[in-house]
Amino acid sequence: MINLSWPFDLEEERIKDEITRRGALRVLVQLPEGLRSRALKIASLVEETNALAIVSADPCYGACDLALDEAKALSADLLIHFGHSETEHFKQRSNIPIIYVEAKALVDVRRVVEESLKHLKGWERIGLATTVQHVNSIDGAKEILENAGKKVYIGNEPGLKYPGQVLGCDYRNCRSISSMVDAFLFIGSGLFHATGVFLATLKPTIIADPFSEKIERVDDIAKLIINRRWTEICEASSAEKWGVIIGLKTGQQNFETAIKLKRDLEDCGKKAVLLSMREITPEILRDFVDIEAYANTTCPRISFYETKIFPKPILTPREVYVALGKIRWEEYLWSGLL
Repeated sequence: MINLSWPFDLEEERIKDEITRRGALRVLVQLPEGLRSRALKIASLVEETNALAIVSADPCYGACDLALDEAKALSADLLIHFGHSETEHFKQRSNIPIIYVEAKALVDVRRVVEESLKHLKGWERIGLATTVQHVNSIDGAKEILENAGKKVYIGNEPGLKYPGQVLGCDYRNCRSISSMVDAFLFIGSGLFHATGVFLATLKPTIIADPFSEKIERVDDIAKLIINRRWTEICEASSAEKWGVIIGLKTGQQNFETAIKLKRDLEDCGKKAVLLSMREITPEILRDFVDIEAYANTTCPRISFYETKIFPKPILTPREVYVALGKIRWEEYLWSGLL
């Protein structure tokens, strides 16, 4: 049953049916930050099936961050992952079955899309993008824009479940149509994904929030991030001692990339050490006092949004090659930072 006082569809009946059908007795529930206020409600729902519910209190950053090791340690026979969709890129072979509850938004986007037309004046060709929570509304948004005389483009790249969908680290749907559009309209909440659209395409990006009905342009915020990336790259270019970070999260394990970065750094006369970790925090990195810069092969958004809290530069793989002089800054910038 959908509770209309709560703005997301938690698919309560489906959850109970799946647990019962699978005969699950111990269920691990993984919630993103925005859904943790419903932890007791969801745990009670699970236990209506006579299964034991355990809610993971560890951070959850996306579909790349499945709690498979945690589920195994707890002998869970089912993982329910809320707030994200399954993607080909992060599919992992696991003995633990996973149910994805996408938590679609129960909000009408029409009014905020209509209001966004005032902010889209001067642009005829509009790209549409959104998160999984609003993908069911993207066709309605397209119709409104087209009725206002706009030409609308929606990317549909393999590996992403829905047309127009973006992930925190995957903007292929936007990049695939970037050359066709004058600007992007992002439907969703918060600046995180909308600034990602700009960083991936360098096209003007308007965010339309269906919950707050706030509309704003994110270009200036994204440009501050770009300027900070240049500063970090310049600082790292003189570093002689590097730490190459290998992520241990399910969808962030890029071991071969880390090995290649270490080898390429050493070929340029640098010293490099491989560091494996689940969580990248300033407290952990401060212990490595000899290291002057880090190559981050995990989630690229750590380098983009968390750098102010780190004591040393923490670069994405491509940024490492800019720092080494293997890629020109302009080439990196115009190919899209994400």
